[in-house]
Amino acid sequence: MGLRIKIEDPVVDEKDNKMRINSVNIMSKSIPFQLLFLLYLTFSSLPAEAVAFDPLVKAKKIVLIAGPKSHGPKAHEYIKSVRLMKTMLDNSNVEGIATEIHFNGWPEDPLTLEDADLILYISDGRDGPLFDEVPFMTNDRMEVMKRQMDRGCGLSLIHFSTFASDEMGEKVLDWGGGYFDWQDDQGERNWYSAIKTMESELVFPNADHPILSGLQPFKLKDEYYYNIRFQDPDNRLKGIAELPALGGREEGGNTVAWAVERQDGGRGFSTTMGHFYSNWKNANYRKMILNGIVWAAGADVPTSGVEAKFYEDEEVTQHLYQKSRKALLLTGNHHPAHPWQETSPLIKSAIESNSDFYVDISTNIENLSQYDLDDYDALILNYANWEDPNQLSDKSKDSFVNYLNQGGGLMVLHFANGAFHSSLPNAGESDWPEYREIVRRIWDHDADSGHDKYGEFSVHISNSKHPITSGVKDFSTFDELYFNQKGDQPIVPLFSARSTVTGKDEPLAWVYNYGEGRVFQTLLGHDAKSFSTPEFQQILSNAINWVGRDND
Repeated sequence: MGLRIKIEDPVVDEKDNKMRINSVNIMSKSIPFQLLFLLYLTFSSLPAEAVAFDPLVKAKKIVLIAGPKSHGPKAHEYIKSVRLMKTMLDNSNVEGIATEIHFNGWPEDPLTLEDADLILYISDGRDGPLFDEVPFMTNDRMEVMKRQMDRGCGLSLIHFSTFASDEMGEKVLDWGGGYFDWQDDQGERNWYSAIKTMESELVFPNADHPILSGLQPFKLKDEYYYNIRFQDPDNRLKGIAELPALGGREEGGNTVAWAVERQDGGRGFSTTMGHFYSNWKNANYRKMILNGIVWAAGADVPTSGVEAKFYEDEEVTQHLYQKSRKALLLTGNHHPAHPWQETSPLIKSAIESNSDFYVDISTNIENLSQYDLDDYDALILNYANWEDPNQLSDKSKDSFVNYLNQGGGLMVLHFANGAFHSSLPNAGESDWPEYREIVRRIWDHDADSGHDKYGEFSVHISNSKHPITSGVKDFSTFDELYFNQKGDQPIVPLFSARSTVTGKDEPLAWVYNYGEGRVFQTLLGHDAKSFSTPEFQQILSNAINWVGRDND
């Protein structure tokens, strides 16, 4: 494929699970290696203001933004889709493109949008009182987006991101050509547009458009939005794909993908397709979306179209993060004395530094049923529903239990053993008895559970033969030393410490099985200082490998 220059600069906000990775793809036939080397030798010795030429300056910058998950697994997979799109584009036959990915609906640093050639959204959209607005559809963010559109930046909206109120829709019509109109003249939820899930053959009304380069007619099952609101007339608008079987309105009612070229020089490509993640395996669907992205960014679409294979999740993880496995850390909603915003990145770092795991972080416990848990070899709980009486949904309960029964691994940290219990202050309604089967030693506020005063104490490794504690020596740490945790199911203790309150050696970590799944539970992990202990970091790294069956 030729020489690739790849620049990676991860920027992670662990609280919101945001990440940016830059990747620039430049082929050897456009910039030979010898020229790049000479440029490096020439400019590396010059001050920044003296550099007259940058070989990367002409790369088209594509910013891919995913919103938070809201649907079940395998549908509306916003995070997985932007990761996959980046991986496909990075490894495609297209020259001179740079890709970024951002999560949670908005870049941590919006300045990155100022030189974008295309901003793509795949997210929820507001449907009357249901769901949230597309994340850029706030007054402040719309001003930022307007500034980008006015200078000629492209816009691409995928599936649910095409939803807009009439007020927001006026701008979307100008910038992207069309939107799903859910709102009537009185402002109520009364659809002008429509939805139908079906499988039928797509037709291409403008077959000579670059977005259709290399495509063959194909059938696709999807959740199609149609009767899209377009400007009438709009000479800029080109229909890319239609589905006659939808039976939409006569003028453009069956259009499910479209493109516009604006007077400011910007381009728009949007589609109402994108419900099922598995559709990325369809080569023609994949090519049409990638062609549209490349075209809307102002890059040249190859005559044969964008060539990119489908990548399995493990391959995407390897490409983006140089890791072969993933764990999901569920955090947030904690006791105010447990600073999960500080501890979560330390947990992530400890595990990633000494294992082949990449750790995704979620602050929504309901992602137990919204994420595809098949993508993860282990779950990590740094969560407690403190003063939150809401029960975990039945879907999430079932998904959690099924995951463990099928062999998924679990790590339970510190006060996560206090979640979903009838004794929780102002949260007794959240009680889930099965959680006490999953987590075998729990904090009971109605009993004598307690802890020593936070401070330094010595931890004794009582089981040095277990893979989690193998090679770990006794150590000192700063933490809360829990005691009198309740439960009578069998456990295998790993290490302990002497409590100044009870005068006993209190177990602080143990292992057991739930169904086919392996579970590691530790009572350590009160704050950032606790997670900074090197021995505890090594234990966490060993634990993720053990629960994830690294040696199986």
